[in-house]
Amino acid sequence: MTASRGSTGIPVRGPRDLPVSRRAILALPLAWESPGGTGAVVCEGPPQRGRQGSTGKMPVRLMGKMPMLLMGEMPVLRGMPVLLLMALAAFALLAACAVSASAGADDESLARWPSVAAVRLGTGTPPAKALVEFALTPEAISKAQPGQGDLRLTDVAGKIVPYVKRVDRGSSTPALVQEPARMYNPVYVPGKSSSVTVDFGAAKPRTQIEVFTPGQNFRRRVMVEAGSDGQSWQVLRKGDWLFNVAHENGQYAKTRVALPDNDFRYLRVTVFQAPDDPDDLPIEKVQSRFDKNTPPELAEVEIIRGSMTITENPKLKATEIEVDLGFEKLPLHDVVLGVADEQFLRRVEVLGRNHKTIIIEQPVENAPPRKQQVEEPWRSLGGGAIHRFDSAGGQEPSANLSVPLSGGCRYIKLRIYNGDDAPLTRGSPILKVYRLQQYVAFQAKGAGPYKLYLGNAKAATPQYDLAHFADRLRGEGVTKATLDAVAPNPSYAQPVKTIPWSERHKGIIWGAMLFLGLVLVLMVRRQFRHARPSQRQEQ
Repeated sequence: MTASRGSTGIPVRGPRDLPVSRRAILALPLAWESPGGTGAVVCEGPPQRGRQGSTGKMPVRLMGKMPMLLMGEMPVLRGMPVLLLMALAAFALLAACAVSASAGADDESLARWPSVAAVRLGTGTPPAKALVEFALTPEAISKAQPGQGDLRLTDVAGKIVPYVKRVDRGSSTPALVQEPARMYNPVYVPGKSSSVTVDFGAAKPRTQIEVFTPGQNFRRRVMVEAGSDGQSWQVLRKGDWLFNVAHENGQYAKTRVALPDNDFRYLRVTVFQAPDDPDDLPIEKVQSRFDKNTPPELAEVEIIRGSMTITENPKLKATEIEVDLGFEKLPLHDVVLGVADEQFLRRVEVLGRNHKTIIIEQPVENAPPRKQQVEEPWRSLGGGAIHRFDSAGGQEPSANLSVPLSGGCRYIKLRIYNGDDAPLTRGSPILKVYRLQQYVAFQAKGAGPYKLYLGNAKAATPQYDLAHFADRLRGEGVTKATLDAVAPNPSYAQPVKTIPWSERHKGIIWGAMLFLGLVLVLMVRRQFRHARPSQRQEQ
């Protein structure tokens, strides 16, 4: 194939060089415009049947200002532009349907929040401190969405007020673990005790030690003495306990002994043997630890009379206590059991959930999902061991009746594994539940009242600049506020379930698709029909 350049300098291929399947109307925008409304491009094709050569001019039809190059010798399909426009219109209709179906941004109007509570500053004038803070009530926590990203705070004029959330989890410094410089003078009294002297090399602060001894399923009393010269001794802790209790899911081990703050260089550790221990029970290792912890600010969860049930599970050999705390999503910290027995050591497991039953959807072929109400499964919140040993024989009493928890829920189930022992004697109260305090802080520009809106499931979590400098403002002082009871939002508008445009106009969509398919069939048929004369001419 040879190509020449026309008056515009654009190389053009001859129409006979194209395959028959591609010999159709090709509309190419050109970079020039004919002054007279028509233009011509000269092209040279290869020698054809009955010709020595060919130099043809190809007509150009101007549509507005856009010249259209009609390549090939096929006659123009007069109905093609109309069909193309109709096909494009059908395609645009389908695209509009898709956009309409995907549209539906969440409405941030305060009428979308079903609940509201007033924030009281307690003064008739603007607060003197830069930051105002109030605690979320259990009712507010329950009404808010998980994560509390739906909270919105407004001033007296109804304008949005930026805020920042805070959870008081306490504080702790990384534990400073100190290895001893040496352990010496390991001695034992057969069947009674083993002791060792520990030299830490210098006076170092500590709040507890960790004592390691061999064996499993034991309970051993430990005494700790201290001195500055390794010769004279003073009692730091007269009696604490080391445990190792195995169960079907693992084991509970207690190796740490809490001490008064001290910095003695020398410690003497004595471990009293249990009845099944060997005569020469060794003390394998002693570590010193320095921890400084600030406990979190907790609030006791009120347990309503009649909301607790206690049953015995003979299959698990356990006592089960179920409690309804009244509000969902409470951020629980720990539970403290009331036990009257003087000597015991039991494993405890704590489970939780927010609802007794939930609605699940089961897929059904060629039908809407089937909804079914089922019991919500319990999930683990925490566990550990509780114990108490009295002060008989001059020993210090030791007790731990608290079980740490992690998670937010309304219903809790405590499972106390008794083994072959009798169930524990319940004290009064039977248990106490504590939760973390959650706070909301903001900058008050006036005396208020301010309002807190809750419960919009479609609300996005807001991002405020206040989060970057709230700690600095808190250092300047905080004005305390209170949150009133949660009430229904009087301006709440129940969201109307909007059926997508595509669902409401299925007939239009199917009609447009069928029409688009018909247009494509007609286009192919026309092109195929006009391609046949060219094929016969070549043959």
